[in-house]
Amino acid sequence: MNAILLYLAQVIVGSGILYGYYHLVLRNREFHEYNRFYLLSAAVISLLLPLLQIPVYFENTNDTSAQVLLGLQSIRWMEGDEVIVTTNASSSLFSFSSILYYSYIVVGAVLLIRLIVALSKIKRLLNRHQVEKLEGVDFVNTEEPGTPFTFFRWLFWDRKIALDSEHGKQVFRHEVFHIQQKHSWDVMVMEVLRTFFWINPFYHVMKKNCVRYMNFSPIGLPLLSRKNGVMQNSC
Repeated sequence: MNAILLYLAQVIVGSGILYGYYHLVLRNREFHEYNRFYLLSAAVISLLLPLLQIPVYFENTNDTSAQVLLGLQSIRWMEGDEVIVTTNASSSLFSFSSILYYSYIVVGAVLLIRLIVALSKIKRLLNRHQVEKLEGVDFVNTEEPGTPFTFFRWLFWDRKIALDSEHGKQVFRHEVFHIQQKHSWDVMVMEVLRTFFWINPFYHVMKKNCVRYMNFSPIGLPLLSRKNGVMQNSC
């Protein structure tokens, strides 16, 4: 349990360092695609770095250090012929670390359910509406609030927006750009990381910045923001 808490702390520190470099060096530069991939890579790398085991070798001068390490693992008192070994307080069900551990699981489970519900809503939209091919994308014409938005190869459209209008053409062009750039993968990766590592504030900030880059096309036209539960600004 303590190992898990230590791992989480290392992930937070690692992602903080990587995001700090982005914030100080890359944030104001106009390399949007590079910044997008850097943020995604930084999030994944921060998960893997604590798992790396780098061997460190010391000269074995004597056995004193080994004896000290063994002595730190347990403290024993001799009472006659009886040996009493103290146990770590963290092994208790109601220890502070246990409370943190179970609280973390509960919050993570709630966020996971929230993500599953959002995905199931998209699934229901696909089941209720006809999907047709339009300019190489799977076009779904709906009257659902929060549209238009894209999710992987599907473009969920709002019937109230005329496709042949100037506004409709611009919105459609932007949404197709999301599909072509596979922005849904960015959103899903960050959403999963935020669900299982919700305690890490840097993942939330990284997701926000990823979405900000996705909301601008190469020609500099801002994309429309939309809300669809947990999949806000999904692509």
